[in-house]
Amino acid sequence: MAAVPETLIVAVATPPGRGAISIVRLSGPGAIEVVAGLAGRSGFRPRVATLASLRLPDGMSERAVVTTFVAPRSFTGEDAAEISTHGSPVIVEAVLQACLNAGARLARPGEFTLRAYLNRRLDLLQAEAVADLVAATTATQVRVASSHLDGSLSRAITAMGDDLARLRALLEASLDFPDEGYHFIDPRVLVERLQEAGAVCARLLGSASAGQRLHDGALVVIAGRPNAGKSTLFNALLGRDRAIVTPVPGTTRDLLTEGTSFGGVPVTLVDTAGIRGVDDAVEREGVLRAEATVAAADLVVIAVEVGQDGGGSGHAGSDQEGLEQAGRLWASLAGRARLCVITKADIGKPDALVRPAWAPADALPVSASTGHGMAALRARLGELIGQTTWDDATLTRARHRTLVQECAVALARASDTATAGGSEEYVLADLKDALVALEALRGVESPEDVLQEIFATFCIGK
Repeated sequence: MAAVPETLIVAVATPPGRGAISIVRLSGPGAIEVVAGLAGRSGFRPRVATLASLRLPDGMSERAVVTTFVAPRSFTGEDAAEISTHGSPVIVEAVLQACLNAGARLARPGEFTLRAYLNRRLDLLQAEAVADLVAATTATQVRVASSHLDGSLSRAITAMGDDLARLRALLEASLDFPDEGYHFIDPRVLVERLQEAGAVCARLLGSASAGQRLHDGALVVIAGRPNAGKSTLFNALLGRDRAIVTPVPGTTRDLLTEGTSFGGVPVTLVDTAGIRGVDDAVEREGVLRAEATVAAADLVVIAVEVGQDGGGSGHAGSDQEGLEQAGRLWASLAGRARLCVITKADIGKPDALVRPAWAPADALPVSASTGHGMAALRARLGELIGQTTWDDATLTRARHRTLVQECAVALARASDTATAGGSEEYVLADLKDALVALEALRGVESPEDVLQEIFATFCIGK
């Protein structure tokens, strides 16, 4: 593990701009002495907020609340201090400059959390959770990140690693006494425990796709033929009129994007131009962009406007070519996350809708104007891009998935070898590979480049 820097760092921990209170943080050797110098007094009681008058550059002064933390009882594990000031940018800049004049340097992005990790106050999974908690935009993201920060995922990984380490010790003991031919673990028990660990990996990996969408967000695209109600559906899902809606086919010629969430997963929702063959160059470019966005989507919603029993509706039920084109689009999405929505269900009775033959049985009839079916649609979207319930040990990053997959592969090899009665030495080699992956996941020994990549995504002051 990298060495802990022996320098004093400072940063503003609150967002820029005016506010009621701003916080300046210091961590490292001399943090407490710096605030004592600014206040012209010493003897701050650790972990007790104390009102103090600070002397600042240019003859300024500030009545601030100072809280000091003595190592190792701080977030970073070092001597640290927090200065809570009035939220004027002028005052905040003056406090920051006073700390720099006293020998501190500006913290790099994520350096406070990096020091907490290097001082073993957090493992790497918990450190990542700090960044996820700060960046959270939905309540579900907050709940999962908070559980990771509390150590839920770390405990699951540690428990599996401890069990595998015990297996490793037993196998090494067996190899230490080859002449006696003594086995410290029954081969059948060995296979069972390897398979149990593999099942834990499988369970964790089962959460990875939804978990990564929770972390990264999902792209949900509404597609279909022109005038199928896509823009009206787009507006209804957003809860506001974002897209222009007219009866004229081809009104939407470019992509419209807006942020929202379904099932706690942050979503970029996209309204596309109607997919059809056109001669107009502008509309043709819109169709090409729509097709490209559909290809990249995590979930595609096919909007289809159909007629009613008895005919004469004048809607898409009479546009056989348009329905067939929507059907071809639906078929092209086989094997991907897709949902068919029957729009304009307020025209006549929803149970009398004439659905195209290709439409699935679970196609949802909705009416954006009356709200019919919209709650069911939102719930279904949440199920398709997320999970009904979120486990505390959900994998939320590509790094998590990659390392758990490496562990699972190594365990599968070890299990296959043990089942076939192969040499314990080969089983042990695969077991060591599995443990290396788990240790990398928790950051037991992480190279500098990995740490730099992870902590560079943090905000300054965290």
